[in-house]
Amino acid sequence: MYISLRQQFKKWFYHAPVLWPFIETLQGLAYVADYFYYYRMPGHKNRLSVREINIEFASQCNLRCSFCSLDHFKPKQAISAETLDLFFSQMMADSRFRKVEVINLHNGGEILLHPKRLEMLAVIGKYKQQARALRLPFPEIRMLTNGMLLREKLAEEILQLGVVDVIGLSFDGGTPEAFETMRKNAIWPVFFQNVKNLQAVNARLGKPARLYGITCIPAGNPLNTKWMHPQFRELYDGLDWFELRRLHNWAGEISTVSAREKRHKIGCSMLMKQMVLLPNGDITVCCSDLNSKGVVGNLQQQDLVSILHSENRKRYLNLLLRRRKSQLDLCRDCETF
Repeated sequence: MYISLRQQFKKWFYHAPVLWPFIETLQGLAYVADYFYYYRMPGHKNRLSVREINIEFASQCNLRCSFCSLDHFKPKQAISAETLDLFFSQMMADSRFRKVEVINLHNGGEILLHPKRLEMLAVIGKYKQQARALRLPFPEIRMLTNGMLLREKLAEEILQLGVVDVIGLSFDGGTPEAFETMRKNAIWPVFFQNVKNLQAVNARLGKPARLYGITCIPAGNPLNTKWMHPQFRELYDGLDWFELRRLHNWAGEISTVSAREKRHKIGCSMLMKQMVLLPNGDITVCCSDLNSKGVVGNLQQQDLVSILHSENRKRYLNLLLRRRKSQLDLCRDCETF
């Protein structure tokens, strides 16, 4: 099993807070440079700062995690093939999107709740094949799921499509008991068997997808696997990499116990580098916005580039440049900025 580079970074620096002001100063300088290059310098409209895009297939979730801010009373929506076609046709036609590195098929909802999930993946596969035929770069496609619906047959169908490059699994707590407490409605034996089946099917098919895990660790337990239940460690052994994280407050919408007080630094790399496509065509500014507070446009009404260079989005960028996140409802209390 392999720990991700992000996890190694946390192990080296997370418990050395004296280094954080220096690190965040460098992050701030990078943000300033990006801001002027992509949004102020001559020719800036010919450039895009976005490197990572999230696409939410379904707005609802089958779990009720104690640390998640998703509003389960909001209207349930599923993305249409027409919306996906509109998005990818614009992305493929515009060379400014060729620097996008990753497309994550997740945001607040559970991807496998989409009633036509395989058909939606096939739409993406069509554009992936087009890019390959034209010898154009195409972003890595990553899917993240809570795993409860990922039965062996569905896992095989997804892998055989050849669309998803990476499959991520969220499993928190470190023990079956903590897992079921933190992830209400989740059942550890079902999840465990689903992941074992996924690992076996992926190996049998020649590993068409890389597999990884994300585990949130409550305060009080260390960010390592030594204390975890043997079945947790068994699943990690079958993954290509994994990340151990602390809980965060989802842009201030839930309360957490922070490991450290964050100062009000310059900028936010998530805002600079990300965009999120929601099922109804709305575009929001980052993946911490699970409840559409930061919507800056709609794909049905404007083209993608116009939205990304819109005054609505630039207002976020400009206020964070000037350390005025307190003026943004979405960002005001965010721990991850």
